[in-house]
Amino acid sequence: MPRAGSGGGRTSSPRRSSGGHSSSRSSGGHRISSRSSGSSRAGSARSTVFRSSSSSSYRRSAPPPPSFGGTRTPPPPPFQGPGMPLPRRYSGRTYRGNYYGGSPSSPAVSVIASVIVLVVILFFVSVFFSAISSAGRSDGSALPASTRNREKLNAGLSFDSGCIVDEIGWFDSVSAAGRQLRTFYDKTGVQPYIVLLQYHPELATDSQKESYAQDYYEENIDNEATFLYMYFAEEDVDNEVGYMCYVNGKQVDSVMDAEAVDIFWGYLDRNWYSGMSTDDLFVNAFTSTAETIMAKTRTKTEIIFILVAGVVIIGIIAAVITAMKTRRRHERERAEETQRILNTPLPDDPLSSQGKTQTNNNIQL
Repeated sequence: MPRAGSGGGRTSSPRRSSGGHSSSRSSGGHRISSRSSGSSRAGSARSTVFRSSSSSSYRRSAPPPPSFGGTRTPPPPPFQGPGMPLPRRYSGRTYRGNYYGGSPSSPAVSVIASVIVLVVILFFVSVFFSAISSAGRSDGSALPASTRNREKLNAGLSFDSGCIVDEIGWFDSVSAAGRQLRTFYDKTGVQPYIVLLQYHPELATDSQKESYAQDYYEENIDNEATFLYMYFAEEDVDNEVGYMCYVNGKQVDSVMDAEAVDIFWGYLDRNWYSGMSTDDLFVNAFTSTAETIMAKTRTKTEIIFILVAGVVIIGIIAAVITAMKTRRRHERERAEETQRILNTPLPDDPLSSQGKTQTNNNIQL
């Protein structure tokens, strides 16, 4: 049974296309997959959430790492044959150098490793935000991402809230839903228009339905700044999902381009079998589409530029840090060498000692 509601609007009689249109408005069609059971009406199905629980949990604790502190000593190195380096010694709680005699990592190596880690982090951050920009559908697939920046259409038209024609009685309140569609208009500058058409057996093919939608726009909409959505009900209105299509006014393509239309279909697919009412389903699809396509996004070129700039900046910082550490190490080594020289006693001069001995001998004589 059709849903009781205040869905008003006029009833349209199907007309055959005359074989062409005086305008070149873009259009296209879409189908939502039917479910094996339950109502096919938009927003009529209720979703069930299953929560899994476990009666008990088992967690194996990892053994504690070996400790080299206090009086404990590290395990002995492998057998040391001829020519093998001897291990470094331990001093108290501090282990100096590599266990098998290698030198500690130099500052340059540490800085280079840090740069590599930061580059990897930047890469995954960019991938993460790209994934965020594509909201997930309820069926697990991803909504198409908005990859370009769009400007709001300025057609000089005021918003018309009488933009819903419901011939199958799915809307609870055509007037209230029409007013809520203003958000789509405010963000995009495009006038939304929804037509839910009753079943007409004369419209048997998808191409006939798309031609009918083009004719409907031509005869009922007097501007070129409207995005028309039309739903063609099947004979079993509440149990078969009908064909749907759109028609863009000539000025609308700059906003509702192919990518934007795909995003719109994505939100409809996500909401169709949700627990939303028909009113909320369409209002949400139009509003979410407007918010997604009109949001300023970074292009792939901008992301690559940011990553490259970040790598260059990090490389410069790493080079400066390495140079400063090297300079300080050299200064410290020179200071230690100077101090060592100053602390080393001067050896006795053999010639001076011989002279003193000769002088003492002359005095005794």
